[in-house]
Amino acid sequence: MKIFVIGGTGFLGSYIVPKLILNNHEVTILTTNEAKIKIIENIGAKGIVGNILNIEEFLPKLPKQDMIIFIAMPFRPGRIGEKKFRQLRQQTTVFAKNAITLAEKLGSILIFTLGTSFKTKGDEIADETWKIHREGLTLIGEYVDPILEDTLKKGTPPLILMLPGQIYGPGGLFMMMVDMMKKGKFRVIGNGLNRIPRIHAEDCANAYIKAVEKLPIGEKFILADDYACTAREFSDCMAECFGKPKPKNIPAFIIRWVLGKYMSKVILMDCRVSNAKAKKIMGWKLKYPTYKEGLKATFEALLNDKIYLT
Repeated sequence: MKIFVIGGTGFLGSYIVPKLILNNHEVTILTTNEAKIKIIENIGAKGIVGNILNIEEFLPKLPKQDMIIFIAMPFRPGRIGEKKFRQLRQQTTVFAKNAITLAEKLGSILIFTLGTSFKTKGDEIADETWKIHREGLTLIGEYVDPILEDTLKKGTPPLILMLPGQIYGPGGLFMMMVDMMKKGKFRVIGNGLNRIPRIHAEDCANAYIKAVEKLPIGEKFILADDYACTAREFSDCMAECFGKPKPKNIPAFIIRWVLGKYMSKVILMDCRVSNAKAKKIMGWKLKYPTYKEGLKATFEALLNDKIYLT
């Protein structure tokens, strides 16, 4: 197929794009940075300069596509105050609207990415029938949810919705955590007992490849590993892999003061989810069933300098 990837030069894109090329798809990647065109071409894809916030500037240069994969994220790490939050919410909404419009104009299937934003209590486990719960930074998508739900119901354009947990592995923003851990600066926020759905980047990318193969139009899929570990479990395992002492705790109010309420609420989210639907419908299989296997593989890859380019 001819596949247009928005966000293809990012962390997850660096895992998805090579797999698409390996499967003989014709891949075109949107980039805002003209200097990245050569890098994109070197991996066997085509590059086109433009911004999803203004599709009219690149649409005339883009031939008909069979599929659009949207994996772009609007925010970067750091403190997020009220003004920045409003900007991110507006951008996220425009992202969704423009991706849908682009799919309609090009006659494409759209694979769109959100995140696992649910609120569970005790032994509750959320699945795709649950309503998305938004608080903190996830509120940037509050206007997107009804737009996507309406698109799923109408069936136009054909939509597949992906809901990955927190993605980790060699590359991307996860390397900031690695760097802090290696320097002994990493801290567990609060008591560390909150559970966060996580997924290794390679397993996440494989789910997208399955969606491309199976084309489960009109479906949404939670992408997470088999065990929703606590923040403390993940951090301790990470420290063990890198031969560092277990990180200390830091009061949650300090993070709220440093990063703002929107970021702090996301960091302290507590959620357990089921990945059963993706396994059943798409035949998706996990290479790293839990964080233990995933972090061990990540450490070994970094040790051998097998870091994926982003």
